[in-house]
Amino acid sequence: MRGFHGSQNRSRAPKDLGEPPDPSRRLVVMLGGAVAAAGVLGWRLFNWHVQQSAELSARGASSLLIRSEITPRRGSILDRDEAVLAISRGAVRVVADPLAIHESTDPFEVADRLSGILNLDAAGVAERLGNPNLRYSEIARGLVDEPARAVSEAIQSGQLPGIRLDPDRVRVYPNQELAAHVLGFVGEGTARPGDVVGQAGVEAWYNDVLGGQSGLVSSDLDRLGRRIPIGRYALQPPRHGAHVSLSIDRTIQHIAEQELEAAIEQFGATAGTILITNPRTGELLGLANRPTYDPGRVHTYREFGPEFANRACNLIYEPGSTFKLITMAAGLDVGAIRPETTHNLPGTVDYFGQEFKNWDERTYPEQTMVSVLQHSSNTGTIFVADTIGANTFYEYIARFGFGARTGIDMAGEVSGIVRRRGDQGWFLPDLASNSFGQGISVTPLQLATAVGSIANDGVMMRPHVAREVQHADGRREKIESEPIRRVVSRETAQTLIKMMEAAESGVLDNLARVPGYRTAGKTGTSEIASSGRFLEDTSIASYIGFGPLELPQVLALVIVERPQAAFFGAHVASPTFSRVMSRVFAHLRVPPR
Repeated sequence: MRGFHGSQNRSRAPKDLGEPPDPSRRLVVMLGGAVAAAGVLGWRLFNWHVQQSAELSARGASSLLIRSEITPRRGSILDRDEAVLAISRGAVRVVADPLAIHESTDPFEVADRLSGILNLDAAGVAERLGNPNLRYSEIARGLVDEPARAVSEAIQSGQLPGIRLDPDRVRVYPNQELAAHVLGFVGEGTARPGDVVGQAGVEAWYNDVLGGQSGLVSSDLDRLGRRIPIGRYALQPPRHGAHVSLSIDRTIQHIAEQELEAAIEQFGATAGTILITNPRTGELLGLANRPTYDPGRVHTYREFGPEFANRACNLIYEPGSTFKLITMAAGLDVGAIRPETTHNLPGTVDYFGQEFKNWDERTYPEQTMVSVLQHSSNTGTIFVADTIGANTFYEYIARFGFGARTGIDMAGEVSGIVRRRGDQGWFLPDLASNSFGQGISVTPLQLATAVGSIANDGVMMRPHVAREVQHADGRREKIESEPIRRVVSRETAQTLIKMMEAAESGVLDNLARVPGYRTAGKTGTSEIASSGRFLEDTSIASYIGFGPLELPQVLALVIVERPQAAFFGAHVASPTFSRVMSRVFAHLRVPPR
């Protein structure tokens, strides 16, 4: 610096060879030079600061401090082996500064150029640019690839004054429709326009975990919406969302969806559900519904139709004969019956003035309780419920979880409909019809959870779909399986399983058999009511079962709605159950017996 060098230009004392130099005098001279140099430097820095402040002050009249939200990365959703089911990808949003546009150019010209690049309605874009009192107006979000590049190039070339690109995220579902009703989808929230929130399934239930927390960037922009390099700038980074790992097995999910599609096509059905769980943990291994949707293309659907319904959680239906397992479990648990208890199974019975029939209207004299299951006798099941008594029967229905939500970690679950003794509209004949699954409405998930407790030695596990939360800071939070309660004794559960296996072994053409494995289950055929009457030749065909019986680890419920080529669960749902279980056992490497 010139000030420092100038301080060296001082007179020197003549050398005195006979006397050493004085150190204190040298120090004084050096300090004096340093002070002079510092003074010159400070003066120059002061002048520079004043000049820069003047420039910024002059520029401030045409600039504004803009605060922009930084969208956090939404956490991914993974299957149990950490295969990606949903992921957020970097994108941009197009933002306009209407005031800057009005002050620098014709808003309609900007609207025409921008709408041409983005293939948007020019009038709609012009409307968003129309208010000159605004400094922020969002035009589009979630831009990736070519559209994002095209807008960026137009901004850089000066064709879009007052337009800028802000960071954004877009949700991608790489497997399209796979596990759509488990995953759910995202959309704009209601609190603030542009907020992306989960609106169904896991996306909704774990929205706060997946969503993270937004960041904030503040910077000075000029009249054209460009950042001023020497202006103010502050950054508060976002806190990114956590990843959620599910209990869903992608291979098992594929099996469920493929077999459901095949059954619907084979029998000309309109809809269906396959639910696969681990009854010992409550984990959901696979869930397929038809009709279905693509969660990554929700914006292309004109309305939310039946394809968006998670039938496993919010479809209520009459379970039919699959419910006989619940009645039989209650009878065994209270000691009202034993497997060898015998009873005449008349083809028709009058119960408090209402007539009930067996599905085949046949009479089976002196039959054991195993035969009640084997013949799927309505009148035999009525006998069990009547022996138990109404109060105890409905107590067990509640213990098995019917009439209440299971508490699964997916949005949209309903509780079903159960009318108990003493409720308005309940009559004594309802005990008879409820005993074999009529006049009571349940969800597929409720039935799977209830029968799962039988497979699990009488202990009901809370169904769940999440296994682990992987936080952005590296922490891993395990989601433990949760026992809800003991529903029946271990002895009751094991006795009923033996009865189920014996009943099915007596059926010569049992299409539910799984070659090489011991399984147990029950068919169901429900009629569909409309306007107070049952529709002819229309049914809901179902089968629920589990295995291998040595240590049950897989339970499957198959429901096929309105099949045309067949009617009964034994013909429609049973063969689908057999194929599903065979493939799942092979995938899990469960050794055959």
